[in-house]
Amino acid sequence: MNFKQLIAHYESLPKDQLIQKLVDKNSLLLKQENEIDRLSKELKDVREIEQDHKQLNGRLQKELETLRGEQWKLYKKL
Repeated sequence: MNFKQLIAHYESLPKDQLIQKLVDKNSLLLKQENEIDRLSKELKDVREIEQDHKQLNGRLQKELETLRGEQWKLYKKL
């Protein structure tokens, strides 16, 4: 249904049906906005977790390098 047909359809509806359709459409839009907000928050949380994960991996990589260095020093003493 194109835009002109949609307008014609709405104009042909009795007032109570038109109001009900508009209320239903607004309700759907609000649900979609709420879902968008929820997903945006979830995405932000995932990005924060990803950043924390990168920092932790960096620290663990440095610790691993330190331990390898200590292991090599002990090996050389033997």
